[in-house]
Amino acid sequence: MAELAQRLRYYRKQRGLSVRELAEQAGVSVSYIYAIESGARGSNAAKLGLIAEALGVSLSDLWGDARPDKGDIPRDPGEGEA
Repeated sequence: MAELAQRLRYYRKQRGLSVRELAEQAGVSVSYIYAIESGARGSNAAKLGLIAEALGVSLSDLWGDARPDKGDIPRDPGEGEA
């Protein structure tokens, strides 16, 4: 669950979205986004699909199932940050 939280935060920040903006675009509550990013809440596949769509990524990108050779996302969302 921690990896999901890190990836969600990474993609949201990469797109310059606040939690509120992402929640509005995905059609979920602000508290739901906060709960996932804090690792305090499990995820609902349908809602995660909406969030992934709003971020312009696949559900497998959020889950961390992407191939390491894919090249367009880091395996570790903190990778490369200073």
